[in-house]
Amino acid sequence: MAIATQIAQIMFPLVAIITIGFIVGLRRAPDLQSVNEVNLYIFIPALVFSALLQHEFEIASYLYLGIAAILLVFITAIAAVPIVRLLKEDYLTIAPPLMFHNAGNIGLPLITLALGEKGLAAALILFLAGNITHFGLGAYMLDHHAKWYRSMFSPPILAAVLALAFQHMDILIPGYIFLPLDMLGNIAVPLLLFSLGVSLANANLGHWKLGVIVGTLTPLVGVVIAILLSYLLPLDEIQIASLLLFGALPPAVMNYLFAQRYLQEPNKVSAIVSIGNALAIITLPVALIYILPRYPIL
Repeated sequence: MAIATQIAQIMFPLVAIITIGFIVGLRRAPDLQSVNEVNLYIFIPALVFSALLQHEFEIASYLYLGIAAILLVFITAIAAVPIVRLLKEDYLTIAPPLMFHNAGNIGLPLITLALGEKGLAAALILFLAGNITHFGLGAYMLDHHAKWYRSMFSPPILAAVLALAFQHMDILIPGYIFLPLDMLGNIAVPLLLFSLGVSLANANLGHWKLGVIVGTLTPLVGVVIAILLSYLLPLDEIQIASLLLFGALPPAVMNYLFAQRYLQEPNKVSAIVSIGNALAIITLPVALIYILPRYPIL
């Protein structure tokens, strides 16, 4: 009963905000493209910068977690080969949604709610690793002429580098300057959830069977690989739990945007992303049932 209550407390804020976004999306169908760009360029970097400074982040202690996140993506790319053959689909349509998880819209709030303040740094590392691999490897997979190294200069990455530089040089930011940065960062996560709800309201469900299959396989394959990596790498309990939650996440919304940009069967990818994220209301509680009893410190 205690586990059920804990899961309900973790999931309710996520479901509530996504549902509000979904309702607004059905009734108003707002175009959030510019809002999402502001979130990527302003609010998320502010969150990364303020959170890393506020929690005295030590990059060395999270090195293996970052490596684990990147390895999870690459191993999934290999695991996708037999899955694609069984489904008789294009590898570039199926593999990216399996590989690149929704570490932003759902991952940041989920890991923070599940693991508390200790999980925030881990959530940020996983988000940044996912950001680098998706904008780097993900773009290169769909277009070999894409400049993969540009992912290293995305606003969240630059914000992380700046925060670590400030820490290393013991530069203190006055409270009156830090406060607005912290306030801007607090906008990022609710806006990510709200935007996800709006996008689900406008989902393309023409390939719903494929969406159900891949949407279910994404967290299943992710968790299995995360469990394997947890035995191979020296991770502490918070990092293992956060990696398992990272693996359990649904496909990233960015998969659809990339498929649309590079004309890689966007209708199929849209169904996979939309249904995969809708199924998260079932798959994430299942993952939490597995994770929470094994890590009583959480």
